[in-house]
Amino acid sequence: MLLPKKELSAEQRKWMVEYVYDIVGFAHDVCRQLPCGLPEYIYQEAFFTTLSNHHITAHKEWMFHPLFNGQPLQSYLKMDFMIEREQGNIIIETKAIEELTNRERAQLFGYMAGTSFPFGLLINFATYPKPQIERYFFDKKDMTLTAF
Repeated sequence: MLLPKKELSAEQRKWMVEYVYDIVGFAHDVCRQLPCGLPEYIYQEAFFTTLSNHHITAHKEWMFHPLFNGQPLQSYLKMDFMIEREQGNIIIETKAIEELTNRERAQLFGYMAGTSFPFGLLINFATYPKPQIERYFFDKKDMTLTAF
């Protein structure tokens, strides 16, 4: 899925980075404590435990029924994590692969467009010495997707 990018002001970018700062830090903690090469579900469990221990409202393997003609479909999107935040929910997709590709990005972008949630994080725990993390903002109003 290719969406146009939007230019962010320095203030907007700073606010967005701060908005997900703690979550990114928790991903780094998981990567520091667990070795590379483990299955994805191990990193997911450790990440969920870390979020819970810090009183972050996170839903693991969260399911969302997209709307079609104003009605929810029986089919659903299943995201690794959804974090509820007052100024916009965050979708998190976790991976344990050699390198993130456009396939993983398209998966996250589809979830963001399907839910209209503004924030998405793509976290790859299989990179050493720190996780590969990509942060995105989806603006439903003008249908733009921007890395920040």
